[in-house]
Amino acid sequence: MNILNINLEHCFGIVKLSQKLNFAGENVALIYAPNGLMKTSFAKTIQLYGQGKVDKVKDVVADIDGIIEIKDEQDNVVLPASLYVSNCEEPDSETPKNITSFLADSVLKQQYDNILKSLSEKQKALFKDISNFAISSDIVLEFIRTFCDGKPSLFYEKFEYVMGDVDGNNPCYAFKYNDIFDKEGKVKKFIEDNKEALKDYSEKYQAILQSSKLFKQSNGKTFGTYQATELSKSVSDNAFFEVSHKIVLGDGKTTIDSIDSLTTLINDELSTILNDKSVKKAFEKIDKKASANEVVRQLKRIIETHPDLVEKLLDYDNFHREVWKGYFAKFIDKAKDLLTAYQDSKPILNSVLQQAAEQRTAWEETISIFNRRFSVPFTVKIKNQTDLLLNEEAAALSFEYRTPAGQKEVESKVLEEVVLSKGELRAFYTLQLLFAIEKMKKDGGQEHLLVFDDISDSYDYKNKYAMVEYLCDLKGDNRFKLIILTHNFDFYRTIASRLGIKRNSIYMAYKDTNEEIKFHPAEYLKDPFKYIKGKADRPEFFISMIPLARNLIEYTKDITTGQPKSDYFNLTSCLHVKNETANLTVNDIKQIITRNVDMQNMPTVQTDINIKEYIYNTAETLCQPQMTLDEINIENKIVLSAAARLKAEDYMIAKLKEVMESGDFSAFYNGIASNQTFELTKKFSKLCSPSHDIHLLLKEVNMITPENIHINSFMFEPLIDMSVWRLKKLYQDSKTQLV
Repeated sequence: MNILNINLEHCFGIVKLSQKLNFAGENVALIYAPNGLMKTSFAKTIQLYGQGKVDKVKDVVADIDGIIEIKDEQDNVVLPASLYVSNCEEPDSETPKNITSFLADSVLKQQYDNILKSLSEKQKALFKDISNFAISSDIVLEFIRTFCDGKPSLFYEKFEYVMGDVDGNNPCYAFKYNDIFDKEGKVKKFIEDNKEALKDYSEKYQAILQSSKLFKQSNGKTFGTYQATELSKSVSDNAFFEVSHKIVLGDGKTTIDSIDSLTTLINDELSTILNDKSVKKAFEKIDKKASANEVVRQLKRIIETHPDLVEKLLDYDNFHREVWKGYFAKFIDKAKDLLTAYQDSKPILNSVLQQAAEQRTAWEETISIFNRRFSVPFTVKIKNQTDLLLNEEAAALSFEYRTPAGQKEVESKVLEEVVLSKGELRAFYTLQLLFAIEKMKKDGGQEHLLVFDDISDSYDYKNKYAMVEYLCDLKGDNRFKLIILTHNFDFYRTIASRLGIKRNSIYMAYKDTNEEIKFHPAEYLKDPFKYIKGKADRPEFFISMIPLARNLIEYTKDITTGQPKSDYFNLTSCLHVKNETANLTVNDIKQIITRNVDMQNMPTVQTDINIKEYIYNTAETLCQPQMTLDEINIENKIVLSAAARLKAEDYMIAKLKEVMESGDFSAFYNGIASNQTFELTKKFSKLCSPSHDIHLLLKEVNMITPENIHINSFMFEPLIDMSVWRLKKLYQDSKTQLV
């Protein structure tokens, strides 16, 4: 493929983009695009195209379906499978926010993480309800401690096992979970140490229970305080009795016809049992021993309310499991939802783990490349980690940090929330990219189109150049065609230089007056000011020489005395309205520039006019309707910025002269040593009470123009990023409103 024809319409903010990228004799197309212009929209569109999801591409605001056409020079459609889009600040696929360290290619990992995310949401929904009911803030860990021997990887396996005994009728006990199942195990120890006393109490309670009209135990079944309480709850609204239903007890004599009579019966029967001398005497033994410890005192209160639980507490571990079954029975719908989701996921996860295991050798090679090329405070390794869902061994990333004491591995968090640091995430995404590319190299010579969206953004310089070196290696591989997008102009020039990309494959993106994205041939890759100096006979280039010459004098000469001081100050008077501004002509500025810069081309027309008027006239020419402005060219932006600021200062100086005494104004004005526009704006806002619109306009002049005028050979990226249309409007607004 030598030519790539891209036609996009209504693609996430891209109204229209119809461009031809030239790969003839070159494997790289480099595109500079200012922030907010098209990069993210372009990358997202190409990514969805590559994933076969073109139906998801649209103009979200206007709700118009997108149009995507990507063809080669022979009008063949570029196959989606040959496309790969990478951004090392974002996942390469629609990965959930719960990033795990599970090691697999992006497609497999996406499957794994999506399942994990879905199960996690269902688990949280179930256990939130249980937590609220049991009044326990760490209920998931309690389940793991109870059934999984403290191993989170056993969670789903044991959950499935417990659910096998849940039928929806399991009793659910309404006591505070930790009052009986405390973390320190004090309750369990108390029960073990006082088993005989508790057993004696339970036997006496059960014996007297048999004489109760209400509480009964027969054939292994018990109707005790818990069952009575549940019965009371079920008829508490009295609706059962109001339709003439009644409850007849087993003695055939006692009839209950209201909630009040039921409550009275329960309380009377319980009081009778608990006030029995033998029961009270047995309880006093427990009470005396339990009162010494706050945790156990809570147990005592539960026994007082539900004495029938003592028999169950004697088989503590079994009761513990019974309580959990009761929780799942109470919230049975959510419990079944989680169980079904897990069981449905197991075959898919088994397949994913098997395929991931087959990739291990390739991952080892990729990690070797990463550790060798990139400089980070940790070493990336592969370790075996028990899978969170299937309890099987799976490969996972391990990050070993270098510390004064030696290598230290960062431990993963419990369950699914394996949250990597920002540095680790960047390493992870870079590894995903390297792995994907290394995998493509084994595809039998198939040509691949790789799109890199700000691939080095937020890397430090060492790692930025490591990525440049890797891209350079790819450039030499004819199996790959690279589209590199960046908003970083320094990186743009670095890539162009280090990769030796031919100029006809380097572009600068801009938006025309019809909102269409277009690609401009590369500019300013080398010596941008040499380019400006060579065309200084034209007004806009000559004006652009003023800030450059001013900076050169500032950086290379002593500007405290003599001619350099005068030259520096007079050039400053072209960019700010000073007392000298009205007397300076174009000829004066020509002489200053010639004196300090080796120049050949200089203006020959209208050189005797005032320099400020010359700047205004040039700005007016740029604003003519028939004038087609190039979005990229920085000379036009410098002229419009200078003209807008001079207009603003002209206006504020005139207004301040009207409200200030002559001597006061002169003292203030002549005393401004730096940041003149800002100082004028501050004084103007204080004394002249400008309208809201004027205030906002002056604020915009202060915000936008300084970076565009105070230009030097190291910092001119603001001019590249700034829209010429915004600067044109700023100048026109300044001309019409600041009068």
